[in-house]
Amino acid sequence: MQLTRPAPYVVSVFSLMVPLASSAGAVDQAALNGHLSTGFEQDSNVSVDDLNAASNKSDQAWVFDAGLEGVLKPVERLNLTLGYSLSGSRYQNLDQFDQDIHLLSADLSYDFDPVTIGTSYHYSQSTLGSEPFLDFRRASAYLGSLIGDDVYLLASLQEKQKEYEQSNARDADIRGASLDSFFFFNNARSHFLIGLDYDQEDAQADAFDNDLWRVRAVLLNRFSLGGEENRFRLGWRYETREYDQPAVSASNPFLDNPFTGDFVDASTSRRAERVHVFEASWRIGLNETFSLEPSVSHGIYRSDEDSTDYTQTIAGLTFRAGF
Repeated sequence: MQLTRPAPYVVSVFSLMVPLASSAGAVDQAALNGHLSTGFEQDSNVSVDDLNAASNKSDQAWVFDAGLEGVLKPVERLNLTLGYSLSGSRYQNLDQFDQDIHLLSADLSYDFDPVTIGTSYHYSQSTLGSEPFLDFRRASAYLGSLIGDDVYLLASLQEKQKEYEQSNARDADIRGASLDSFFFFNNARSHFLIGLDYDQEDAQADAFDNDLWRVRAVLLNRFSLGGEENRFRLGWRYETREYDQPAVSASNPFLDNPFTGDFVDASTSRRAERVHVFEASWRIGLNETFSLEPSVSHGIYRSDEDSTDYTQTIAGLTFRAGF
């Protein structure tokens, strides 16, 4: 896990899966699902995406993730999904980078067959170094449709807000849009996803106004091994971000606290302009409840500024229980 799973980039799992489930008619009147996982990660360059800051130091972290999801089906074709999750990291040496993320979500969709229309809302609150850090809100409206037997298209419009506890300059309103294409195989147990995102970010400080384009590709394959369910995932993400004011001189420290004192001033644009991230994970089923998941990711961050030109490799192993 890169120190932050950036709140602005949280992908709505519920808004993706609920319309798929409703199209397949697989949701019961009511269902409750949950998970709990814990593990260990080695991070070659501990960083904070939402501050565009890399420490240039490696460390190991204990990571955890727990969540509950309730699915309600008041009437046929109508689905309501409510969720809560808590994830975090605890570093051995760089405890100023410890983080917790609380995420609340709600999703409401109706299947008109062949089109599903829905809306979702997500609110996340994160801490950094045990201090309040970032509040993020995301409201979206989406339209999905199953094309034939093995292709699902999902289009979404979003309104997002970022509020930083210690930096009003980075507070921003964001308008976004996305288009996802799912290609199913293996009797719909596996799929290939290709996605395109666009965000227009209007921050309090003009230095942080930017346009973002993102391309995502994911291959997810479910299969049985030794009589147990396994899931193998390969992912790639490319981002290009263009700022309205790409060059701004620094003056004062960005945050007046001990672990960000070395970072560049809030008036300086530090976000990487070009990003490639490659990911791979394998969830190995031990029985119906427990699984083991090794994972690795490698990020290449390129920018005109040396401070945001770096690479990062994260390798981890987690133990998961699901119900």
